[in-house]
Amino acid sequence: MHEHGCLENHMIGDRLIILACCMAVVCGCATVKSDRRTNQFRPAAVETSITDVETGAEDTAINAELVSYEEPNELPAVISGETFESEVPYSLSDFEAMAMSGNPTLQQAQSQVTAAQGAAYQAGLYPNPVVGYSGEYDSIAAGRDETWNGGFIAQEFVTGGKLRLSREKWCQRAKIARTNFHAQQHRILNDVRSQFYQALAAQRLVGIQREILANGEDRVQTYQEMLNLGQTNQAGLLTAEVDLQRDRLNLNAVENEFEHAWRLLVDLTGSPELMPGILNGVIEPDQQPLDWETALSQLMASSPEIQAANQRIQHDRITVERERVEPIPNLLFDVATIHTPVTDTTQTTFNVGLPIPLFDRNKGTIQQAQADLSQSHAEAQRLQLELRTRLATQFRDYQTSWKRVVDYDAAMLPKAKKAYEMLDDNYRARRAAWPDVLMAQRMYLTLQAEQTRNLVMYRQNDVAVRGMLLTGGLMTPPPPVGAGHIDAVAKPR
Repeated sequence: MHEHGCLENHMIGDRLIILACCMAVVCGCATVKSDRRTNQFRPAAVETSITDVETGAEDTAINAELVSYEEPNELPAVISGETFESEVPYSLSDFEAMAMSGNPTLQQAQSQVTAAQGAAYQAGLYPNPVVGYSGEYDSIAAGRDETWNGGFIAQEFVTGGKLRLSREKWCQRAKIARTNFHAQQHRILNDVRSQFYQALAAQRLVGIQREILANGEDRVQTYQEMLNLGQTNQAGLLTAEVDLQRDRLNLNAVENEFEHAWRLLVDLTGSPELMPGILNGVIEPDQQPLDWETALSQLMASSPEIQAANQRIQHDRITVERERVEPIPNLLFDVATIHTPVTDTTQTTFNVGLPIPLFDRNKGTIQQAQADLSQSHAEAQRLQLELRTRLATQFRDYQTSWKRVVDYDAAMLPKAKKAYEMLDDNYRARRAAWPDVLMAQRMYLTLQAEQTRNLVMYRQNDVAVRGMLLTGGLMTPPPPVGAGHIDAVAKPR
């Protein structure tokens, strides 16, 4: 009996040793599993208490409160190529080249130049001469008939330099059309650049919003497991679920925003069938912002709208001069020759005439041309004031967006990143809770999204200020001369 009891005691001891070894292996495996469930924002283990560990018993109690999590998928900072139907990368220069060759408004603007050049050529041409036949038949007594046959040529000789002035006027109109053509190029390029940065920002926002969504999913899972352990209440879980749904809606919104920006971008290039692809570019500023005086002086000196307005003034000056010489009569000259075979005689007659400006001295048209000239002077002044007003509004947004970009880069983003890193380190040292780390991560990602929107706002304002406020890449180019200017006759003059 004694030997049997000793054997039984040895067996019980062996079983306790085996059980202890198994528990140690299981605990070790659990620790390794928890350490491997990490992503770029997640520390090696998850802890729900920030109480310092002082004894083995307290350490055992805290280890019992550790929560296991599934490892989330690693998210890219930008959209992956699998998101697009086309994996061909596009740069800003690609879209600019496509727009310069495919935007239909450039063809319209070029057609206006061609039309004005044709009118200038036509306006300087001399009137065609008139050539004709003349005949006369005489019935003479005693049955004798006499027939006269001949011809004539007539020509109008234009005086007063009318043809020269007409051609100068339409050549000036062709200059205005060329200026409008260059302005349309600027409009298209400005719109393409602005829309490219909008699409590039939307592409980046999709990547950021996916990371925010992963954060929201992790937060919901954390609160669910904390609720199971009695460490939070139902209200906390419901709040996390609401935030998660909002994250999903925000992701859907930025995805739609990218699709919308892409459609507008390819429409500007004249290639609406172009499939979505990856955008390669830098949205961060690459130049220092302009000050007000520099921006204003560049606008006043280089704006094609102001150049076209000054060219219209010269156009209307030529028009006034042209209408003033209109009453100067042109010479009408004709020569007629007639021959009769009966007497074998030939007669030649010469006629010279000119209209007398007795009743119509073109005073009404001259007055209209002078009114057009006065209106052009006022329009040039009005345009300068309008451009100053538009620049003032645009420059206000330009400065505001630049200030936001600088402050986010210099202070807010670095502080948010440091706060996240500090909480991450504290969590690893068991001095911070995992929900606090998730909250810091969310704040950092949210600031990145806000900075992306700040950057695209600055870029678009910068394009507008440096691009002389020219927009409307798909609008019909303005005519060289607006409605109301005189084109009094069918032939240009």
